[in-house]
Amino acid sequence: MNVVITGSTEGIGLGMAREFLARGHDVVVSSRRPEAVAQRLAELSHEFPGRRIVGQVCDVGDFDAVQALWDKAAGELGGVDIWVNNAGRDGRKVPFFMLPPEDYQLTVRTNLIGVMNCCRVAIPGMYQQGGGRIFNMEGFGSNGQVRPTIAPYGATKYAVTYLTKALALELKDTPVKMCYLSPGIVVTDLLVPPPEERGERWEQSKKILNILADTVDTVAPFLVDGMLRMDRNGGAVRWLTPWKVRRRFLMSLFRKRDLFGPLGV
Repeated sequence: MNVVITGSTEGIGLGMAREFLARGHDVVVSSRRPEAVAQRLAELSHEFPGRRIVGQVCDVGDFDAVQALWDKAAGELGGVDIWVNNAGRDGRKVPFFMLPPEDYQLTVRTNLIGVMNCCRVAIPGMYQQGGGRIFNMEGFGSNGQVRPTIAPYGATKYAVTYLTKALALELKDTPVKMCYLSPGIVVTDLLVPPPEERGERWEQSKKILNILADTVDTVAPFLVDGMLRMDRNGGAVRWLTPWKVRRRFLMSLFRKRDLFGPLGV
């Protein structure tokens, strides 16, 4: 299969790219940063010499850039079977009234407008080629949960859930499938606040994260296996289910984890 993953030069996006390649599929990696794309393209090409790997700079908030991403993928790989809308940002974690407008505007542009742009490009492209699967990434707020200091991020994820559900209805009885992808809480550098913000609240958060979070190496294989098996429009691949959350809290009474030690936090 040919796979496009937006925001795939680091974190869970890069992890999924590696897992697809390890399973014998071809991948397009992308990022807004040219140097990141060039670096990952070189690394992955060395790591998986038998696979076709394409790198493309893409700001998902720019519709023309997204169209260029599709054109590059389709042109070099011959089509796109799976498109993963992974690119996103969480923004600064402060009360909304303290946020600079450019911060929340960029969050909305990336997390919501970016997903809309990608779906707008990928749906007709996949329809024309005879089918395909699009996966929209969920996050905190997707299910309606609310917490302070991440209002813009949570609002975009809630909106993406509605968008995904609506597009799945629109794509009923077509060869294009619109699906949900939920990685749960993944430990990356982006999850760790800067040193000046690591106060008592961070220590409390870290206790919960050590119960519920997982590493990229743990989550990425599950997500990729689920995407490869998914053949249902409106289907979901979800790592951290309610049952798993309850089990994690129960097991935390007997088993302690330190997921942030390797990050030096």
